[in-house]
Amino acid sequence: MKSAVFIFGTLFSVFFLSGKSRIGDYYVGFGYGLVDEADNVFEGDSLNLFVNSLASDVVDLDFQYRHSGLDTNASRETVWKLDLGLRYHFDKFHDAEGMFRPFLGVGVQYLRDSASLILEEDGFGWSVEAGAEISFTESVSFLTYAELYGLWEDFQYNDFEINSELTWWMDEEHGLSIAYLHAVDAKTDHVFFKYLYSWR
Repeated sequence: MKSAVFIFGTLFSVFFLSGKSRIGDYYVGFGYGLVDEADNVFEGDSLNLFVNSLASDVVDLDFQYRHSGLDTNASRETVWKLDLGLRYHFDKFHDAEGMFRPFLGVGVQYLRDSASLILEEDGFGWSVEAGAEISFTESVSFLTYAELYGLWEDFQYNDFEINSELTWWMDEEHGLSIAYLHAVDAKTDHVFFKYLYSWR
């Protein structure tokens, strides 16, 4: 996991010279990643599917599905999470030389975690987030945001995630990205490698 974080930092320093927006655009994609828990309770891999579309000029509709297979000392468990969210982006910071685009988001989700590895319960939940995207040209953008999420049934079951993602658009349609996610209470680190397709 430390080597993956090092690779992420290296790519960031090399490619953070240009950018195409991940906010306010249409794209679909998938990713594969590794999951590591700080106390070595579990580790595994994860598949991520996602869609981003416009609900209006300043609001994005974001769909995410994450399916993880996690190995514990005794068994292999499956955890999956489905998210549907809205992001309001503040486009007034966009100028001809580049873009700094902050955003706020709210969403609903469903978490299936029968082994209670991520949260102590599973079920329907909520999420709120705040973040920003920085881009400079038509090839690379950097997205970072923090998300607080939990369960509707009991608000004491919640966690806080920090997400960072570097995206390189090879052309107007095809992109690659590397993402790092840290969940604070669950003590988990995720590193994803993703492919994106933008149809507009």
